[in-house]
Amino acid sequence: MSADTTASDRHFAADGNIYEADGSVVGTYQLDEHGHLESTATDEDGDGRVDTVVADTDHNGTFETGVVDTNGNGYGETIVMDTDDDGDFDTAAVDTDGDGTYETVRTDPDGFA
Repeated sequence: MSADTTASDRHFAADGNIYEADGSVVGTYQLDEHGHLESTATDEDGDGRVDTVVADTDHNGTFETGVVDTNGNGYGETIVMDTDDDGDFDTAAVDTDGDGTYETVRTDPDGFA
């Protein structure tokens, strides 16, 4: 395994996988045509389901979308988005009780502090 980039104890290998220091696969990543990080998906709790995703959906070099499965049920309970492409997350949704419905949705055109 040849590591291209190191993030803490994780390695982004040339095969598109994200490896823990012990060699286990914890996720995947994709690069755009310019070699910039476009998206990552990780299984933080090792249950075989994706727990975190971040993505550069418009290919401008910044992440516009983030999804986190906070309770490990296979669904994203927390979502943040940059809907106006200014580099700040300005929309968020949170499913506080894990029922698949977002109880809290907030938008701030100036971005969240």
